[in-house]
Amino acid sequence: MKLGYIINEGVAGIRRSKMPFMNSVFSVTIALVLVGVGVLFVDNGLKYIGDLQADYDLEIFMQNDASSEEIQELATIISEYPGVIRMDYLSKQDAADLYSAEFGENLLTLLGENPLPSSLRVTFEENYRSSVYIQAFLQSMKQFETIDDVLFQKDLFNRIQVIMQTIYTIAAAAIFLVILVTVFLTANNLRLMILARYEFIEAIRLLGASDFMIKAPFFLEGGILGFLGGTFAVLIIVGLEQALAAFNVINLPVRILDYPEVILGTLLFGISLSALGVLKAVRRMLRFVA
Repeated sequence: MKLGYIINEGVAGIRRSKMPFMNSVFSVTIALVLVGVGVLFVDNGLKYIGDLQADYDLEIFMQNDASSEEIQELATIISEYPGVIRMDYLSKQDAADLYSAEFGENLLTLLGENPLPSSLRVTFEENYRSSVYIQAFLQSMKQFETIDDVLFQKDLFNRIQVIMQTIYTIAAAAIFLVILVTVFLTANNLRLMILARYEFIEAIRLLGASDFMIKAPFFLEGGILGFLGGTFAVLIIVGLEQALAAFNVINLPVRILDYPEVILGTLLFGISLSALGVLKAVRRMLRFVA
């Protein structure tokens, strides 16, 4: 009985205050679009900057007289090293091919031999990608006599890491401020929606309805409002991404459809924001109702 009343009254309440309800949906939609675009902007920015580190973090060059067995043994050890996400082997022929592709000249034609060494390119997981950890890795590699040299651009690596950390910090602060503004604006719109129902709240309160029976339909309305706002926000963001791709403005490496958890988070955030905002507004309204 109570559940049926809550559902019926929640739906009826939306019909009674269509304009305030739609204004609130619009407010939530715009707010969630701003938050969603902000998150995707940061993710895409970090992806682009991360690509500046190239496809690998360091390159280990082997001695020319290193046997294939020794190289295979070292490659196995490196691939199993904690934090190593990828390890690629480049033979002497691969190195010569890369040189030819880069400079347009054939080493065998120029020198009569291939002086380039074979190498192992190593990439670390993001959580292990720090100068201190990589230096410790290099220190452990010194015991292998088959290694001739290691190319690790420490200064460039550190500079990129600082830039990425700065972006993380600024983005987190910016998104936090956007969320605060979102909560404030949405709460104001929701209070206006509840204010339009003042006479209804006063009437059912006089009829003896409990606080729970008064709040529950509004809580349901807030959930529906937030779900609609979140859905519209996701659709708008997807539309923006497709428009950017269709007009060849930019090719985004990170898109919202690639991350269902972001879509779910947007919907849950919208539902929570609206439902709690409505609940708070009704609670304040009840203080003024006899």
